[in-house]
Amino acid sequence: MELISVDSLKQHVQSIHFDRNPSDHAEELEEAARYIFSELQKAGLKVWKEPFQWEGRWFNNIVAEKRGLTSPDHMLILGAHYDTVPGSPGADDNASAVAVLLEVAKQIREVTLASSVRFIAFALEEYGYVGSTHHAKRARHQGEKIEGMISLEMVGFTGPEQKYPHYINPKYFPNIGDFIGIVANGKSEALLEGVRRAFKTHIPKLPAEFIQVPGNGEGMEEVRLSDHSPFWDQGYPALMVTDTAFLRNPNYHLSTDTMETLDFEFMRKVAVGIYYSVVDLAK
Repeated sequence: MELISVDSLKQHVQSIHFDRNPSDHAEELEEAARYIFSELQKAGLKVWKEPFQWEGRWFNNIVAEKRGLTSPDHMLILGAHYDTVPGSPGADDNASAVAVLLEVAKQIREVTLASSVRFIAFALEEYGYVGSTHHAKRARHQGEKIEGMISLEMVGFTGPEQKYPHYINPKYFPNIGDFIGIVANGKSEALLEGVRRAFKTHIPKLPAEFIQVPGNGEGMEEVRLSDHSPFWDQGYPALMVTDTAFLRNPNYHLSTDTMETLDFEFMRKVAVGIYYSVVDLAK
């Protein structure tokens, strides 16, 4: 029996496969939050809402935690945003990542871990990483010991072509979009190596490319485009796991970002790699 099934991932994507943004689909955004909350509860985790204000209105990150046995104050975070831009059902961006997060949370309940693992579905990533910025700043203010943060950002699309930003030499990377990209900064080397080991050991047939950028990715806009960047800015080790978004997926931020375009077997492999990454890093 497979650790994580394609059918389970499809069910999660289908359940939040609609426009969910604060501008003109705020109720749908809340509906997605309720679904995520319910699924994390079903996984047997302690779950709560983390409210924050944006433009005079309240929104919620959905947070769940599995406490570590011997070092519960040491924390690993797995995060994915659940909002969309207006006009898109957001299958790849970012229902794919939410589905992976929920399946990893479900599978981890039976595992004994040394460190705590926090699962966070962030709101309003598309509006300037609002939810993740709130969480990262609060964590720093409270002195939380975050050993690493993994941001899942569009993890379900494969295609025949692959583009790269100008600061990456394409001759050193694949020209077919069938790999998962993992991007860390200088301070996150140990976290990156832990994820690399887990992927190579447990899901070796999934092509994966690992990139480490200097500083906090200043001047490299593409590598900062997710919820890991507020954690970089607060001095925490963090990385992004991505199918490379608009560098591969022509449906980025469009009405055509539908679940029919996703590669669910690719997603399943990513989910397995992330599961073992989290378990290995928190043990």
